[in-house]
Amino acid sequence: MSIGDKWVAAAGATSAIGAAGFWLWASLIPVPDNQDTFIEALQWISRINAIAAICSSAAALCVAYGFLKTLLS
Repeated sequence: MSIGDKWVAAAGATSAIGAAGFWLWASLIPVPDNQDTFIEALQWISRINAIAAICSSAAALCVAYGFLKTLLS
C-alpha cells in the first residue's frame, strides 16, 4: 500500500466519521412546536444534513478508489 493509498483511506475514514457525526447532530436537534421557529429549525437541520451528505459522498469516492485499485492490480 503506497503513501497515496494511505492518505485516500484516511480521508475516507475521516469523511465517514464526519458524516456519522453530522447526521447524529442533525437528529438530536429539537424541533419546536411554534410555527415561526419550526421552519428555521428545519432549515438548520437540512443544512447539517447537506454537510453530512457531502462527507458521505467523499467517503464513497475513497472507497470506490480503493475498490478500483484492487480490481486493476
